[in-house]
Amino acid sequence: MKIARLMIFLLVLGFAGGGCSKDEGPKIPGAVNLTYPGDNTLCVTGTPVGATSSEVVFRWEATAHAATYQLSVYRDGGSLVEQLATSGTSAPVVLARGVAFTWRVIARNAQGDVGPASLTWQFYNAGASESYAPFPARLELPASGSTVASDGNGEVLLRWSGADPDNDLQEFEVYVGLQPNALTRQTTQPANSNTYRVSVNAGTVVYWEILSRDSLGNTSRSGVGSFRVL
Repeated sequence: MKIARLMIFLLVLGFAGGGCSKDEGPKIPGAVNLTYPGDNTLCVTGTPVGATSSEVVFRWEATAHAATYQLSVYRDGGSLVEQLATSGTSAPVVLARGVAFTWRVIARNAQGDVGPASLTWQFYNAGASESYAPFPARLELPASGSTVASDGNGEVLLRWSGADPDNDLQEFEVYVGLQPNALTRQTTQPANSNTYRVSVNAGTVVYWEILSRDSLGNTSRSGVGSFRVL
C-alpha cells in the first residue's frame, strides 16, 4: 500500500514538473531582406512630385517576429533624409531627383526589441540628367576601425567594390595616408580591378579612400575608412 501511494505521489509530481515550461522571453526579429529599389540601380518608377522630386515606394520582405519596421533613407554623403516606422512591408518617401541615396530597414518586435539591420543598398533616383556619377565605392577590406597584421612584405591588401548606373565606370583612384585629411594618391586602377596592396608600418593607423570615375569624367568618393596595423 505504501509503495502504491509512493508511486502515485511520484507520478503526480512528474506531471506537475512537466507542466512548467521555461519562459524563453520575446523573440528577436531576423534581418530584413530588401527588395526595391534594387542595389546599385537607377530607380525610374518614382511618381513625379513637382519639378525636382518624386515619390519612391520602398519594399522589403516580412521577417519573423516583427511587429514594426524602421526604414532609414540617406542622401549620398550620409545625411539622413527620412526615417519612419510602419507595420507593413512598404513605405513611400519623396526624394530629390537625380541624386544617389542609400537605405536600410530594421525590424522590431512587439516589445520594441531590435533585430539586426538589413544590408544597406544604394540607388539613384532618376532625374532629367542622361549621365550619372558612379556610386560611391564600398570599402570592404580591411573593415573600417579594425586591426590587421601586414603580410611578409609589410603590406596590407585593400579591397573595395564599385558600380555605375550608366555602366560606364572607367577607373578607381586609391588614396592613402596617416591623417584623414591628408591622403595622397597611390595608384589608378582600371574598373575591373578592385584590390591594391599598400605598404604600411606597424603601430600606425592608416586612412584610405577610393575615388570612382566614369567615362565622362563624373566622379564620386567613398568616404574615408581606417585601420590599425599591428
